[in-house]
Amino acid sequence: MIKRRSLLKRLGLAAVLNPLMKVARSRAESEPFNHILCTCSDSQIAVTLSTHAVMESPRLHCGGEQAAGHRVDSQGKHWRFLVSDLQAATEYSLQVYDGANEIGEAWPLQTFPAPDALPDQFKLLSYTCAGGGDGFGFMGRQYFKPLEFKRRLLASALAEEPDAALAIGDHIYWDLRGQGIPQIGRKKPLLKWGLGHYLRWKFGEFDRSAEMIGTDNEVVLKAIGQEQIASLYGTDFKSVPLFFIGDDHDYFENDDAERDLVTFPADAFSKLAAKAMADLYYPALLDGPAEGGGRLAGRLRYGRLFDGILLDCAGGLTLGGEARLVPAAIEEWAIETCGESSASHFAFIPSHPLGYTAGKWREWYPDVVAEEGDQTVSNELLGETKGSLGLNADKYLWQSGWWAQHQRLLAALAARGGSRFMVSGDIHALAAERITQSGDLDLSDRPVTSLLSGPVSSSDGTWPSAARGVQAAVPAWLKAETLVPVTEVNSYTIIEITKDSVSMHLRDCGGYDRSLNETGEVLRSTTINA
Repeated sequence: MIKRRSLLKRLGLAAVLNPLMKVARSRAESEPFNHILCTCSDSQIAVTLSTHAVMESPRLHCGGEQAAGHRVDSQGKHWRFLVSDLQAATEYSLQVYDGANEIGEAWPLQTFPAPDALPDQFKLLSYTCAGGGDGFGFMGRQYFKPLEFKRRLLASALAEEPDAALAIGDHIYWDLRGQGIPQIGRKKPLLKWGLGHYLRWKFGEFDRSAEMIGTDNEVVLKAIGQEQIASLYGTDFKSVPLFFIGDDHDYFENDDAERDLVTFPADAFSKLAAKAMADLYYPALLDGPAEGGGRLAGRLRYGRLFDGILLDCAGGLTLGGEARLVPAAIEEWAIETCGESSASHFAFIPSHPLGYTAGKWREWYPDVVAEEGDQTVSNELLGETKGSLGLNADKYLWQSGWWAQHQRLLAALAARGGSRFMVSGDIHALAAERITQSGDLDLSDRPVTSLLSGPVSSSDGTWPSAARGVQAAVPAWLKAETLVPVTEVNSYTIIEITKDSVSMHLRDCGGYDRSLNETGEVLRSTTINA
């Protein structure tokens, strides 16, 4: 533990060193809030926010209800609120007070319809992989788009007035690979040394033996979260319920499995860091199984019109004879909910997609990039593996239990009456297909639509074709009808749901080729029916 005076000094220094603190304030000079993110159900509203000034004992007023703030950080600048016993389908005015003082202006947020109501329509925004440093790159290659590009993309999405939004995984990128700072270029010592010193100077370094809050670790968390979350969202989404589901990078690791490095199952430090970052910046999932702890799984219900199950495919990953990407209790809950739901339209929303492979380790599928004659292959991120994607070699440490769980989830979804589909993230691409065969599971009479809803922040070095040498593709054990070919573009999807139909509007915002100077605004659009 460090002394309080030292902690406050470091917190102040982080604000000076981080240029994006200035960027965030420039968006609204008089705005007291650094960021506001909310979610809701039919009877609850959850708010997570941060302020530029310290608050002592804030309360959130919501109609006739109010909730005391729960302080998340050591300074009194990050707070969470939960308001319960609200009316369904009702717009509330939210106002923060600290003592007798109003903090900022009130803003509106509407609760969802009651579980037994049948609304006419629901518009859902979906995207993935919004994290990453502001235009971060080195040696001529850019890994993440500039903040301005990402803001324009999300502004285009908000202009379509969605009723809710899905942020599917990889809200931050800060891969530790078991150490204190990101080990970018870990097989290139000079590059690793230079970048390590730069990142240590700019953000600090984690102490894996210390607490997350009230130590220097808090300084590092806030510096990363400010750049990658608060400066991106600000208060723009405060009236749109936003559902965050985690994936591998949210645990401060990429899903690597090599003979000298296996990053998952996530260790205790990674889990604590993931929880602390989430608690500081975005609300937990309100409607889900107790085993999920508000982070590993959740449910988005919009009356009887739509029911979606959100699944984190990283934080509960297991190896061995009963290996799963989703913990057994959560899988059981998801399958049971799928069978019992009375919604007109139902979706599984896993952080890692069913229906696509990029040869990564932590996939439902054994496909791997290999050359002819290879026996067992590890595909390192940003490595030099060559060959073609398929089943020509064994994928190092891949677990057959992951495939068995895939089959159980897909069988449950296929067996459900009425409309059903899947929306997912992780793979940095925009695509859609209808799965007609999965191993011995025949879906030809009632195929299941799988959507890759598109990334927000990918650039030169983070497309699958750049990071792994191949584009995403249909796994060898599946057969599927292509609806939208795999396209490496930054993008988002608007899913319009009515009583009788589901229309998916895939918005292509470019960003693959920096020489085109694309801004993040929509360039092309494709519509399919799920």
